[in-house]
Amino acid sequence: MHKDVIKVGDIIKIVNGMDIPVDGICIEANGVLADESSLTGESDHLQKETVEKCFARKAEHEAEDSKSRGPHDVPSPVLLSGT
Repeated sequence: MHKDVIKVGDIIKIVNGMDIPVDGICIEANGVLADESSLTGESDHLQKETVEKCFARKAEHEAEDSKSRGPHDVPSPVLLSGT
């Protein structure tokens, strides 16, 4: 779908290898990884999950008494255009 015809509130199915046409939030996911290297310079693919799963994982992570916390320990629901 071309980004010029997408409107606020539209739901877009993202498939493997697709460039994300607009910024959005993941509402359903199954093994979604995003390459954000064009924005961040990091070569790691970042896991994307639904908002509910991200909040649950954040709560689990905060409950763990672990000193080793990395910036990508909790997945993000945010999908960025061009990634």
